[in-house]
Amino acid sequence: MARVVFLWHLHQPEYRDPLSGQPVLPWVRLHSTRAYNDMAAALERHEKARVVVNWAPSLLLQLEAYASGAAVDRDEEIARKPADALTPLERAHVLRQGFSADWDVWVKPVPRYAELLAKRGSDLSRVDLARAQETFSAQDLLDLQVHFMLAWMGFAARREQPLVVELLDKERGFTDAEKTQLLDTSRDIARRIVPRWKALLQRGIVEISCSPMFHPILPLLVDSDSARRAMPDAALPPRFQYPQDAREQVRRGLTRTERDFGTRPVGMWPSEGSVSPEVLQILGTEGVRWCATDRGNLERSDMDQPADGKPPDGKPLHHVPWLCGQVAMFFRDRDLSDRIGFRYARIDAREAAADLLGRIASAGKDATVTLALDGENPWERYPRSGEPFLDALYEGLGDKVVPVLPREELASRPPRRRIGRIHSGSWIESSFRIWIGHPEDNQAWTLLGQARAALEKARPELPEDRFEKAYQAALAAEGSDWFWWYGDDFATDNAPEFDALFRRNVEQVFRSIGVTPPERLARPIIAPSKDKAQARAISLVPRRLIHPLIDGYSRSYFEWSGAGFYRPGSNAGGSMYQGGGAFSQLWYGFSLAHLYLRLDPAQGADTSGELRILLVLDKTERTLRMEVRPGGAECPVLDERGEKVGSGYSGTIVELAVGTAALGLSPSDRAGLLLRLMRNGLEVDRLPRYGELELVVPDQGFERSHWHV
Repeated sequence: MARVVFLWHLHQPEYRDPLSGQPVLPWVRLHSTRAYNDMAAALERHEKARVVVNWAPSLLLQLEAYASGAAVDRDEEIARKPADALTPLERAHVLRQGFSADWDVWVKPVPRYAELLAKRGSDLSRVDLARAQETFSAQDLLDLQVHFMLAWMGFAARREQPLVVELLDKERGFTDAEKTQLLDTSRDIARRIVPRWKALLQRGIVEISCSPMFHPILPLLVDSDSARRAMPDAALPPRFQYPQDAREQVRRGLTRTERDFGTRPVGMWPSEGSVSPEVLQILGTEGVRWCATDRGNLERSDMDQPADGKPPDGKPLHHVPWLCGQVAMFFRDRDLSDRIGFRYARIDAREAAADLLGRIASAGKDATVTLALDGENPWERYPRSGEPFLDALYEGLGDKVVPVLPREELASRPPRRRIGRIHSGSWIESSFRIWIGHPEDNQAWTLLGQARAALEKARPELPEDRFEKAYQAALAAEGSDWFWWYGDDFATDNAPEFDALFRRNVEQVFRSIGVTPPERLARPIIAPSKDKAQARAISLVPRRLIHPLIDGYSRSYFEWSGAGFYRPGSNAGGSMYQGGGAFSQLWYGFSLAHLYLRLDPAQGADTSGELRILLVLDKTERTLRMEVRPGGAECPVLDERGEKVGSGYSGTIVELAVGTAALGLSPSDRAGLLLRLMRNGLEVDRLPRYGELELVVPDQGFERSHWHV
């Protein structure tokens, strides 16, 4: 009779902005009403089932904040407003985010939801949301908001919550009151998630394990150069070497999980199954008695083998636990785990469960097969959120396949085989290629390394509370998810938000120690092609010398005729810019003595704050600042020393002029231009969204060379 370890990994990165404290993205809230609730509900009616649930502590932090009402993501904030009171930017945000579910499973089968998708358009890169929102009535938006939430209601909510059942039956014509009730129901479900899992723990059905605190790739924290063990030819960033951070991530993760569940885990799924000899030593000394990773790492390790070279007990190498130092190791069966994650959603549930159980049973008597995988994302693609499959799987246990918990398995059957030296790798390709080596990854590691070095240097002089604030941001920035979305392997519509969250955490390290963050952190790391909105961005270079009257008001079209022009894509900004940003477009140009800038406010937007003008020259960078004071008053433009180099005005538009001589610019000089609007230390808009606009200082022949009929 074969034994099986099921390990369901529940994980979300830290979505809360380090300055505002509020979530930028809604995924903790949405997964709460499906996977986190459903996976517990599925076990409650199957006494024979035994599973490990592995929590990312960064998820537990946010789950508590959401359940208590302390965390309100942007989508919820908008949804709690009456649909007919939404601004154009908020309406566009609803159209952008409101179809973020599997269309084949949750959108197209629902007539009203499918109708709304057809009205918006399915290719977001070709949709002008600013115009599309004008065609949606308040009732359309209201129905869309409710259907988005309903799409994320799992089988437990659909069975246990009368309101959910009622709204699913109603399908259209929802009210604002019903929308608010559904939001409140979602939070009530979230409040019950941890208690629900604790009850299963007390019944002996689950074992609680965890990942390190903010889900970092531990071997890369210990020493980023360890990536060369599996990738000897990789181009790596400057060495990042903070083994104390790896230990702290493990220690804090264990402590946080113990706080929520009342028992300290003895097991761990190191983030992304990433292990190395140094990491195993840390785990052992921190009280971790078992961990799990992928079979590929076992196959590349130095193992104590019998003289005849045969696998122990005649079993495949990965179908028995091994001992490495003080830590027992379970090795994920890649094929069987991936069948749940990527294949079985497309076939009949009972057929899929029978196939899986048959394959586990075929491992033979006394084999211990480990299935470890994401416990939340696969169910989005399963009919009825995976309920029929999970029921069939758990019902089939006990005859030829017995589920076991690692803690109990190790007590009754200690590992008999040892690993001399574990391979350094993850569950993907037994390497760390996904998280390091690509130019985007390496940029991020470089910036993180600079912040971490600055924190270490400042530590002796910092009060404990300031150090902890900075260190918390550094630990959050070490999370694996930011690096997952850098590079070319994976794509998400939320790539701009992930990139901005990483950079904001790194900025927070500098701010907390009283150091001005490098301006490089103001610029996205991801390529513009990863933001679908950029397909609709418009950019024109200056064609004439201009001489506008700088007073904060548009007097005539001809004032800025021939100037350069930039308009971000209509879908740009997303959650990071509160649905769109403060400015709708930028005009820029020169006379022979001045650089002129004009910013047109977005409809209904707040443009107050500090405008930072970054000029990237050949070997230097200049940062100018102007406090935007609505009402038409003069706003001096100051350089790095606080000296006035120009002046601006903020009326119906924002305009400013800066002398090129004061900037040290000469004819034909080239510079990159980036504008950032800051408010309370938070970036609320940037133009352009990616990179810089190229400026060429004009000479006497500028207009002649750009003349055209």
